[in-house]
Amino acid sequence: MPQFQTFFTPARLDEFWYYVKWILFYAAPAIMIMAAAGAISLLIPVIKKSFANENEINRQDETDDYEIRRY
Repeated sequence: MPQFQTFFTPARLDEFWYYVKWILFYAAPAIMIMAAAGAISLLIPVIKKSFANENEINRQDETDDYEIRRY
């Protein structure tokens, strides 16, 4: 077997996955908090729009110009 392939012995692979496990264990909560903050920032405008005053929505619709065509 060539020299470069003997680097990955079972003991070294076990040590590698041990460190990967702990890196993910400490990094995953921060990643999930950032993802949750991003989701909340997208959700807040939707919630605001759903509770908006209906008169304001109708007023915006009245100000829109519509082109009426009769055939």
